[in-house]
Amino acid sequence: MKIKYIEKVRIRGPFFAGVLFLLILINGCNSSNLVPDKLSEDAQDSNRVEITNRIISDGTKIDDLDLSGTPLPEASVKIENWAKDKLEETRVLLYNDTEIPVTLSDIGIEVDTQKIIEKTQISPGTALSSVLKVDSLIASQELREKLKKFNRPAKDASYKIEKDAVVIQPGESGRTVDVESLINQIQEAPLSDVPARIVIPMVEVPPAVTTESVKALAFDAVIGEFSTNFSVKEKNRSANLTAAAKALDGKALLPGETLSFNEKVGPREPETGYKEAYIIVNGEYVQGTGGGVCQVSSTLYNAVLLSDLEIVERKPHAVVVSYVPSGQDATVNYPNIDFKFKNNTGSLVYLRTEVKPGVLTVRIMGKKTDKTVRIERQVEREIPYKTERRLDSKLRKGQVIREQAGSKGIIVNTWQIIRDGTGSETKKFLGRDWYAPTNRILRVGT
Repeated sequence: MKIKYIEKVRIRGPFFAGVLFLLILINGCNSSNLVPDKLSEDAQDSNRVEITNRIISDGTKIDDLDLSGTPLPEASVKIENWAKDKLEETRVLLYNDTEIPVTLSDIGIEVDTQKIIEKTQISPGTALSSVLKVDSLIASQELREKLKKFNRPAKDASYKIEKDAVVIQPGESGRTVDVESLINQIQEAPLSDVPARIVIPMVEVPPAVTTESVKALAFDAVIGEFSTNFSVKEKNRSANLTAAAKALDGKALLPGETLSFNEKVGPREPETGYKEAYIIVNGEYVQGTGGGVCQVSSTLYNAVLLSDLEIVERKPHAVVVSYVPSGQDATVNYPNIDFKFKNNTGSLVYLRTEVKPGVLTVRIMGKKTDKTVRIERQVEREIPYKTERRLDSKLRKGQVIREQAGSKGIIVNTWQIIRDGTGSETKKFLGRDWYAPTNRILRVGT
């Protein structure tokens, strides 16, 4: 007969932990699955019975509402019934002598029953304050609509220019209802202590553009001025020059703003009032619409240089012109060639143009500084002109008429010298300009 021996196996700690971990994995890592559903249901039933049987302690009051002995499940209804009349009482929102009637219910305010009951359980048998809650969206919308009559928008400071001076219209602060503060003021008080009359809190609204900022823009001096001469006998050219100068007169630039000559003066065409006068084409003086306008752009260019404003775009003429030194001209041709400059100061820049018989003057006004500007030039090389003879059958044989005087070409370097109030100078290279010669043209009779 064989005797079977049953070996006792002792489960050690690590082995047991491993089995337990395996069981957890099998059950989806959900610890609740390890607790029988029946146990969970019994615990919930026990909690329900405890809440149902719980009585609010004697001496427990919310504002003037006595909750002593009230079963906990009935407390919410009792509190809400007590609060209903108070929430619907008419209260007055007051600003100066104007009254706006409202109820707390109308503006989205009610009692926070849940928090009140929690307070009765934390501090049983004591007199407690009620707690209000607010639907912020409703409250804000309702109050803004009801109280919008009290708002006054701010008035920005502004300016106008009269007789070459800046006249400032001061800014004015506005006001608006501080809706958030009003809501907080009501919500922080217990329901029984919300006053029947509530002063509306207001806040000042400063203007976006202040008087001080406009004062900082005001110009007070001529910062650059330049004049050029012209022949009054050339009627059409004088008329074109005058028209272009007038288009620029009275233009103001804010800090950082750029002026385009072509944009301000516009197309130079017969339809816009410009006349036939001599212009330069391929090194020759020929009749064309708008002759004389380049003298305005060149005069302006020099005034801008003397004002130490920023040059954005400038191109010299193809040949030397007579009304400004070489290296100090600025040609324009609508719409392809433009002259532009930028107001790189912190104040307004204001243009004035003046046309007197034979003299064009451009003045630039801005904020006075202690610096001065001058222009220096150095002729690098002169280029001689040639003489061109053109046969003309309309002239008798041997007759010679000069159609165009010749002028030398030139290569010139130009600098802007800026001197500050201490006497220190800064030398800025403006450019190396190359001007072609203009041939002398003779008409010879055949």
